[in-house]
Amino acid sequence: MQKLLTLLQVNDSMFPIGSFTHSYGLESYVDARIVHDNSSAAEYARTMLEHSIYYNDAAFLYKTLTLPPGKKGWDKLVELDTLVTALKASYEIRDASKKLAIRFLKLTTELKSYPTCKKYAAAIQQEELHGHYAIAFGLHVKAAGISLEDALSAFYYNTLNGIITNCAKTVPISQTAGQKILYDLQPVIAKLVRQQPGMDEQQLGLCCIGQEIKCMQHEKLRTRIYIS
Repeated sequence: MQKLLTLLQVNDSMFPIGSFTHSYGLESYVDARIVHDNSSAAEYARTMLEHSIYYNDAAFLYKTLTLPPGKKGWDKLVELDTLVTALKASYEIRDASKKLAIRFLKLTTELKSYPTCKKYAAAIQQEELHGHYAIAFGLHVKAAGISLEDALSAFYYNTLNGIITNCAKTVPISQTAGQKILYDLQPVIAKLVRQQPGMDEQQLGLCCIGQEIKCMQHEKLRTRIYIS
């Protein structure tokens, strides 16, 4: 029970790490009228899950959850942090990942201190590593003894919930429509979680070019309500 409650707490959309300040390119899609109603919001959410999150942050989380113990695991983590930094082409997205990682590690350390999490936080603060939220989240839930399937499922769900919340604010769509999208995409999340271990290693960080362009365009939007 405690593991479940821990996962629910640290993965909650209200967990105060600032995730609500980021739209990850959605604001640019709305500005361009590409995402403009319930149907386009649902299509955008599904596309993000299947063609961006699966190959990027969820894959980075999976890599973190399957790191070996000890020094070998730390060396692999350093390599992963460097690789993720290189794969996040948009400055806003790299910066968002770092800010969320720092806030997540600072807060969770107050709840329960784990050596690897403290070491990762220190390396970020000392600018030895860049820092990424998917890695930080993975280190904490792995140390807390949460299963890989539960961690991935929760991560996908919270990511989708963030997308829907942003759609409700910016498109806008109704809360009812948003909840229907969340419900309808549950089978997609289940499918992606099942497929994650079998993802081709060469596809790690596969670029969702439309989103990356919109993230870069967001830096130049005349009016913005999100940091990214």
